[in-house]
Parts: sequence; C-alpha cells; structure tokens
Amino acid sequence: MTKQKWIILGIVLCCAYIISPLDILPEMFIGPFGFIDDAAVLALMVSLIKKLWGLQVDCQPEQKEMKQAVVEMDESPSKVDPPKLNGES
Repeated sequence: MTKQKWIILGIVLCCAYIISPLDILPEMFIGPFGFIDDAAVLALMVSLIKKLWGLQVDCQPEQKEMKQAVVEMDESPSKVDPPKLNGES
C-alpha cells in the first residue's frame, strides 16, 4: 500500500474510534477526564489530514512560470503640452 492509502486508513480508524462507544478512558468512570483519549485521537486525525493534504499538494503538476513584462520609458522630456481641460486657458 502507498503512503497515501495508509494515511487514509489512519483517518478512517480515528473516525471509528471517536464515534464508537468503547474508549480506553471511559467517561463513565473518570468523568470529564475520559475525553482526553478522544482529544488525542482527534489531534492525531488532524495531523494525518495535514499530512495527506501535503502529499496531495506535492503531487500536483508545477504551475507555469509567469513572465514579467518590462516596459522601457523614454527619459527625454516631452515636447508636446498635455491636453487642456474645458474652461482652462
């Protein structure tokens, strides 16, 4: 299996653990501290998603390089007066 498929399998297993009623630290016995294992699995799942996203970005074809246009300007002063607005003399 490829690395991408292993990561997807890990994400699916994390989802299954979070949804399932079975926990390593059950909330029934230790109260709110029982959510620690769920939070850890959720953090693992987020890191796997980031890793998968990074693999997908690396696989995309490279974008074409943008060419920059260079405009040369004449440094000599203009001999033509700028157009006048209506009402100016």
